[in-house]
Amino acid sequence: MGNTENKIHKNKSGDSVLIRNAAESDAAQIIEINKEVIGEIYYMLREPEEGNYTLENAGNDIKNHLNNPGSLYIVAEVAGKVSGFLEFQNGGLRRTAHTGILSMFIHKADREKGVGSLLLKTLIDWAGKNPLIEKITLAVFSTNERAQMLYKKFGFAEEGRCPKDMKLKDGSYIDSVLMYKFVELIPYLK
Repeated sequence: MGNTENKIHKNKSGDSVLIRNAAESDAAQIIEINKEVIGEIYYMLREPEEGNYTLENAGNDIKNHLNNPGSLYIVAEVAGKVSGFLEFQNGGLRRTAHTGILSMFIHKADREKGVGSLLLKTLIDWAGKNPLIEKITLAVFSTNERAQMLYKKFGFAEEGRCPKDMKLKDGSYIDSVLMYKFVELIPYLK
């Protein structure tokens, strides 16, 4: 169940977007996207000098997601290149196995084209077919209003805030917004 079917969609620009399971061979492109997003400072937990990525670690992360029935690791591919990815990992204990947290990263040049929506819809559809998953959660910077609007569009609600959760180099703070969505098992699987 850590897998989804390959599916081709059109983005807002009319480009074909393949949503598929991540493969270990995607590790270099995934690292590139991570570094780009980290460099923007205002969207990531890590700062640029804290991004210690290796092909081996990224490949192992992908493999672990694919082997866990409560996890999903998918990429959006445009013209043969990874333009974004989404990771979902459920809790590792019986009491938390029904819920998990998502992270999503999109190349800056591919934002506002619907790639995030395609990845998020794929996750929600997959979770609706997975009898293990009941709740999807995430944390987003309070300053990332575009991302919050996307999550709300897909039915996510604010669960709470963590005041001054992130402290930037300049001494300023950013709150984290915790969001969630309950998913329903597709009726024919009940």
